[in-house]
Amino acid sequence: MSRKKIRINFTGLSIRSTFDPNNNPILDILNKYYDVEVCDNPDFVICGVLYPGGYWSNGVYNKYILDYPCVRIMIEGENFVPDYNLVDYSICPYPIEYFDRNFYLPCGVEALTTGISYLPELQKKQRDYSETLLKEKEYFASFIESHDSECNERSTFFNKLNARKRVESAGSYLNNMEDNYKVNWLDGSKIAFQKKCKFSICIEPLKHDGWIAERIVDGFFADTIPIYYGSSNVTDIFNPNAFINLNDYPDFDTAIEKILEIDNSDELYLEMLRQPIFNNPKYPEELMANMEKYLCHIFDQTPEEAFRRARIYSPKKHEEFLQRSIERAKNMDIEGIPYRPYSGKTDKDIAINYFKSLPKRVIKKLLGFKCREK
Repeated sequence: MSRKKIRINFTGLSIRSTFDPNNNPILDILNKYYDVEVCDNPDFVICGVLYPGGYWSNGVYNKYILDYPCVRIMIEGENFVPDYNLVDYSICPYPIEYFDRNFYLPCGVEALTTGISYLPELQKKQRDYSETLLKEKEYFASFIESHDSECNERSTFFNKLNARKRVESAGSYLNNMEDNYKVNWLDGSKIAFQKKCKFSICIEPLKHDGWIAERIVDGFFADTIPIYYGSSNVTDIFNPNAFINLNDYPDFDTAIEKILEIDNSDELYLEMLRQPIFNNPKYPEELMANMEKYLCHIFDQTPEEAFRRARIYSPKKHEEFLQRSIERAKNMDIEGIPYRPYSGKTDKDIAINYFKSLPKRVIKKLLGFKCREK
């Protein structure tokens, strides 16, 4: 029996430049069920947010998502809440209940975009650690971030804990490593470094209930005890006896006392490290299976049946307004000279410095008129 043919494309995903539209995890899933054609005139577009390249400046895109009038499926691992005036469906780490328009995928969106996710591997983890593991732990704790969190929880907690016992900060933010050494998530050096530590600090960039990123997964995968701060529903997924949940403590100082107590007792440390990771042992397997069913639910429909967003009245005007904004942004690239911020104490200074950088022919074109003779 022949399989259904679907026409798709990708644009604006929040991923790195390694993404190949013709060879990626999303395509691998769809190829299991459909005859897939990746083309420039698709019936379904798998997209990120509105902006070109998604969140990352070197992301993959050919067009803005608004250039695709077809069914739009947003797949996003960052803290973007889907705009259902613009997209029909979403797979994201927010537990949005809106008929069949969203699939909640915490800790796992990276598996679809970068192909890197340690969540499925955690299901296979053997947690019967022996005391010999302690000999592999060179450091107390790791802190690997590129920026502070929204309300400064990262910097506050790091500084408090580091004042009591040294924390290895091997990211670009608050780096305290010799020769400014940094690790990277994509090349595996982050996990390799975490394996040398007893604890992994896993503080989300913002505290949004339901939004759980990959940090706690990385901490478990590296055979450490995660120190987590973020979503209140994290214990719906992860066994609360297997990690330090900063949300459970009245303040960071109280949590730090508990962390140091566990660090000073091999018995307490191994007891926590040996705990099952998930409340449901088959959580990763069931999550990914349900996500595949969700995708099939979308693509089993005809393109017209699959539309969910309103395409008339106010939502249409909303999209038209954004489209006009995009066209204005495109026009900021004047004769191949991209707009970029210039320095100056006032807006006038910034504008003058920008115009000084432009060729005279471009300035004349912008002004659109000749100065009158006196």
